[in-house]
Formats: sequence, structure tokens, C-alpha cells
Amino acid sequence: MFRLFLADDHAVIRQGIRRALTDMVIVGEVSTVAELLQRLPTEPCDVLVLDLALPDGSGINVIPKIKVRCPHVRIIIFSMFSEPAYARQALKAGAAGYVLKTCPITELRTAIRQVIAGQTYLSSFFDEDDMHDGPPRPAAGHLSPRELQVLQRMVAGHAVGDIAESLGISPKTIAVHRARILDKLQVTSTAALIRYALCHGQRHSR
Repeated sequence: MFRLFLADDHAVIRQGIRRALTDMVIVGEVSTVAELLQRLPTEPCDVLVLDLALPDGSGINVIPKIKVRCPHVRIIIFSMFSEPAYARQALKAGAAGYVLKTCPITELRTAIRQVIAGQTYLSSFFDEDDMHDGPPRPAAGHLSPRELQVLQRMVAGHAVGDIAESLGISPKTIAVHRARILDKLQVTSTAALIRYALCHGQRHSR
């Protein structure tokens, strides 16, 4: 039987996979990057099913570390993010597959079998054109220190008023910083901004 390791911070997702893929063995489950790097080398497995955005880091950023520690493990990103850029980044980082959580669970089973066979798998949602690189998106490193502080608090879910109070500036100034961040990172909404930040390793501000 195929051996799977699950890394997802939503217990209901892990439970759903466990219940659906009864023909495979779940050898381990974790909800953070720290737990993943600690436990995965001690639990022999064939495939790691990895969420794109974990509470303490980006699934894409951790892929190279996993490839060093466990070079024989095939990695499938299992994500709610359907933007083609994330799939391209995951494959470039070393993932063998990218499956959307909105797809039927049978697609995850198919992906697991294909990557174990040495193939690459992409959700049927994507087409060949989606895998062609578009213009590079600016990195968060282009933001000013103050803009990074605002971004980190936005990712943590803080309200504008709370961000303004914690930084000692007005809500109007926060709105200006937000507009500049959106422009610099070339995203059009707060939701897209948060997805971008999580996938590029921006930690939550405590």
C-alpha cells in the first residue's frame, strides 16, 4: 500500500483524506512547517500531501528543505489557491504535483498514483498555457519597513484601526500604505494580497 504523510493545518482536511483514501496508509499528520521538518524524516513515506499555506510558513518555501532531507519523497501540493502562478512556483521548487482542494478526492488519488510512477500531475483545472511563465511579480522585499509591518498585520487578520494603533499612525495612513503595497505587489484585493504574502513566506505579526 502507498504510504502518505499529510501536512495541513485543517484537521477536517486531513480527516477527509484519511477516510477517502482507505486503500493507502497515512503514516503521519502535522499542521505546521516546524512539525513537518521534524517528523517527516522519521516516518518513511512515498508521498507528502502538503498544504500551500501553513501557519508558520509557506509550503512552496519548505519544498527545497524537504528534498534535501527526504529526496525520495514525492510532494503533492494540495491547495485551495487556483492561481496558475502558485502551481508554476510549486513545480519549480520541486513538487511533483499540484491538486486543488475543490477537485473530487478521486483526483488526489490519481495524482498520488501518477507521481509515485514518476510522472508530474496538475489538476484538470489548469491547461498547458497556465504553466507558461508570465511577467515576474515583485517580491515583498521591495516594500519599505513600514509597509512590511502593515502587510504582516494584515496577514494576521488585524483590523485597520488596530494596525494604526499598534504602529502609532492614523487609519488614513494605513489606507495609503495598503494602496502602495497593492500597487508594488501588483495585486488587486486584500484577499489576493494575503494569499501572496502567505505563499511568499511572510510570517504573521504577533
